[in-house]
Amino acid sequence: MAGSALQIAFDGRVIRAGKSGVGVYAESLLSALSSIDKKSAYKVLSHGVFKSLSRNFSSVQTNVSIESHPFGDLWEQFYLPAYLKGNKVDVFHSPTFHIPFVSGRFKKVVTIHDLVSFRTPQTQPRGFTLYSRFMTRFASLSADAIIVPSRTVKSELVGLLNVSPEVLHVIPEAPRGMFRPASRAECESVKRKYGLSGSFILTVGSIEPRKNIPSLIRAYSLLRQRGKTRHKLVICGAKGWMREHERIQRLIGDLEIGSDVVFTGYVPDEDLPAMYTLADLFVYPSLYEGFGLPPLEAMACGCPVVASNCSAIPGVVGDAGVLVEPMDADGISEAMQSVMEDEGLKRRLRAAGFARAREFSWEKTARETLKTYMAVMER
Repeated sequence: MAGSALQIAFDGRVIRAGKSGVGVYAESLLSALSSIDKKSAYKVLSHGVFKSLSRNFSSVQTNVSIESHPFGDLWEQFYLPAYLKGNKVDVFHSPTFHIPFVSGRFKKVVTIHDLVSFRTPQTQPRGFTLYSRFMTRFASLSADAIIVPSRTVKSELVGLLNVSPEVLHVIPEAPRGMFRPASRAECESVKRKYGLSGSFILTVGSIEPRKNIPSLIRAYSLLRQRGKTRHKLVICGAKGWMREHERIQRLIGDLEIGSDVVFTGYVPDEDLPAMYTLADLFVYPSLYEGFGLPPLEAMACGCPVVASNCSAIPGVVGDAGVLVEPMDADGISEAMQSVMEDEGLKRRLRAAGFARAREFSWEKTARETLKTYMAVMER
């Protein structure tokens, strides 16, 4: 079977405007697969416009979005299996837990990015937590292979859901090629677009409880109180759920730092490299991540990183960033101050960050994913 041509169906409905981390994963993986696999035929299930990648990739349009409930759930469990059987698909890969539970001739591969609904359920709406737990459990039971981005998620699936280690494949993600130090012209364009001036500290991610932005704001306020920085704090990300944005705005008002905190809203991919390049420091205080791409993206652009010491983040950051306890505002503040004041530390982190980011690539991810497809067929 090794080296054979396969019929592969991929659920690409997560690829859309304003896509989340799962959408970035799907788009990046498909692009890399199109570069290394010219034999297999890929059918990409799409909701909206999908740009054809190469001759062996085709788009299969559907009116059902990834967030369509309950009609979308019925489509996934009844129409989708019939389509896969009728088109003699060898492997179906879902980049999220939306997977048909019924079995057929086709093999099922699912990517489980994290176990947020089990590990930090308080950071999600209750209804979504229950739905996510249900779907994750059944995807784990019905999949022929499960791809996870880190050993952290692998150990959680084994420990919490009793998944057999034999079906688990640890395949890390990677920063995309666009993440490199931006040119002066690119930086100036982004500064004008978002009204940025002067030096700033940066964080990137949806404004929702798991990202733990309040701890960063408290740490930043402590720096201001001690007179240790004149930097602005720039928060890039779309508004999330559970009224976290309102909570953060109240905190900023209570700390009287409203004029020093900038919310950019959602920042498209093409502007992010310049954001990272412009920033003097990137801070990522997340409470839980199955992988955590933003620290690697920052490193690839030459921005020093301070990040949480929990979940999969230490395994991603390695020794190329400063790790902190996410709920310790004093500790985060001290780490931020150390990096900004110590030029030697800043240079070391930049050099180590470039080297660390180069250890990950989407080509490696694609090759390991293709091996997984072949393995489930051989099994």
